[in-house]
Amino acid sequence: MSDDQNIWEAARPFDDWALSSMQARILEGVAAGYSSGRLSRELFLSSKTIDYHVRVMSDKLQAPNRVALVSRAYVLRILRADSWPPRIARETVD
Repeated sequence: MSDDQNIWEAARPFDDWALSSMQARILEGVAAGYSSGRLSRELFLSSKTIDYHVRVMSDKLQAPNRVALVSRAYVLRILRADSWPPRIARETVD
């Protein structure tokens, strides 16, 4: 097994994980480049709540920051590559 395969296998604890509808909306906004402040105004949540959900998703996908979170979401096909603005693949939402 190559090192790339080892890394990929080690980074797959989320196979059975699905996003909540709120996390899906937040991830779409993060992928579109929206700040926590803008997302909090649009979703009627506090910016701390937005940051909490981003942190939970980042931890689950082992992403150290928002850019890595979005990148991982595209690679794992959580975000659809065929749409703009970014949209979640519906099968990944609870």
